[in-house]
Amino acid sequence: MKEIKKVIISVFDKTGIIEFAKVLSNEFNVEILSTGGTGNILAENNISFRKISEYTGSPEMFDGRVKTIHPKIEGGILYRRGLIKDVQDAEKYNIPPIDMIVCNLYQFKEAISKPNITLKEALEMIDIGGPLMIRAAAKNFPDVIVVPSSNYYDSIIKELRESNGTISNKMRASLAQDVFTIMADYNAAIANFLQEYYNPDVKLQNSIVKVYEKVQNCRYGENWDQKAGYYRDISAKYGLHSFKQLGGKAISFNNYLDIDACIQMLLDFGVENHVTAILKHTSPNGMALDKKNQLNSIQKAFSCDPLSAFGGIWGVNQPLTTEVADFIVNKKSIFIEVLMAPYFESEALEILKTKENLRILQFDDFLTKRDEIYKNLELRSTLGGILVEEYDHKPIIKEWNVVSERKVNEIEKEALIFAYKVSKWTKSNSACFAQTYNSGIYSIGIGAGQQSRVHVVKLAIQKAREFGHEETMKESFMGTDSFFPFPDGLEAAVEAGAKAIINPGGSIRDKMVIKRANELNCALIFCGKRVFRH
Repeated sequence: MKEIKKVIISVFDKTGIIEFAKVLSNEFNVEILSTGGTGNILAENNISFRKISEYTGSPEMFDGRVKTIHPKIEGGILYRRGLIKDVQDAEKYNIPPIDMIVCNLYQFKEAISKPNITLKEALEMIDIGGPLMIRAAAKNFPDVIVVPSSNYYDSIIKELRESNGTISNKMRASLAQDVFTIMADYNAAIANFLQEYYNPDVKLQNSIVKVYEKVQNCRYGENWDQKAGYYRDISAKYGLHSFKQLGGKAISFNNYLDIDACIQMLLDFGVENHVTAILKHTSPNGMALDKKNQLNSIQKAFSCDPLSAFGGIWGVNQPLTTEVADFIVNKKSIFIEVLMAPYFESEALEILKTKENLRILQFDDFLTKRDEIYKNLELRSTLGGILVEEYDHKPIIKEWNVVSERKVNEIEKEALIFAYKVSKWTKSNSACFAQTYNSGIYSIGIGAGQQSRVHVVKLAIQKAREFGHEETMKESFMGTDSFFPFPDGLEAAVEAGAKAIINPGGSIRDKMVIKRANELNCALIFCGKRVFRH
């Protein structure tokens, strides 16, 4: 095992560096080389070091842009100790070995997140010497230890103490791997910034570089024999990784898929009213909006399809109340896999924790960050590649075009928009019947994922009748995610009781469908926005 004799310490983030440097110097008698800013803080804490400019015989240049770029630095890092030719070159050119590099980079991503940063300021935060040193050390990790983050200080000190001042090859390789991950993310951030600065209207770049960091291993994937894990996009400020789990079992692969669908549904409805989303297999099986009371919203959403709600994901857009927690815990027919809310009343949380396996997630003010969240592109994997698109986050109504003779009032318009939003988040082809009540709107029948448009309407009707909503279907409102290629879907909806229907329009037979809507005295609205969800 190789002893550590000489180390370069040059860090932008100086968290923990004094303690780490003291251990290297005092316990292991390591010679420290350092640059101006880091050297100053070492000197202030009485830690002996040698200035790199003195070591190389070359001054810092260009306002500090050139400090560590020198053959004596890069050569001391890169030369292979076990290769005779490299050893001879090192002796010939008087290049002593450097055994450890402690260096974290200028915080470029943090800098560009500041409002109104100028291009000049951003460019100054692109590190050059740091990446050069840590990449060189990572390339030569069998001989040189690279420490790219303060997160590693404690584990390195622990191993040094346990191994008489040496570091294992496994630790060296792990640190080197992290360097190349850090650099991939760093370079991607710079490339994305420049693209956004000069070409903000170009959303689909020629290349997409993303770095993902593991959050957790999942017990299995969609099925028992698939290995799986959840990784977060390092560049994304907001995501599921920011949610706090307050109780219950570990989140599974399928849970993550449903949680993602649930939070996006809630994002579409905002925070103005009490909204409840109950879903399974990423499609809603009950949704409700109440203008006064959260419990009403929960009960109405549950009533749509209480059978499918069993073992589902439940989410609300307002702090979850004690009243709702009592309802969930005391109603025997309710079993929830994941319960999501921005916050939980303290008493409500204690009640919910009596459900031992209930996964409780708090997402804080996530719903107020909609514009920031949807700045990223949506990526979907395919065999050997990915499909990329913008998230479907634009207003649900592109144009409000009442094409029928029968018109709708403001209350009916609100109910139709609600039904259309629910159909948006239901797997295509989709249909949602909704009904109003004294303080809100709720789904009474949802059909998902049928290959034909008429069959999805019939499925929604069948489910509504199965769960006691046949009378409620009278004078109801239906939203469906696509145009009607024939009048049959409209006819089935009207026969079941729908008095108004919304869809995007755009069929070559729209005139035929409009004519049939007028014959049946049904209001028909084309909104001009398609909401397919595959």
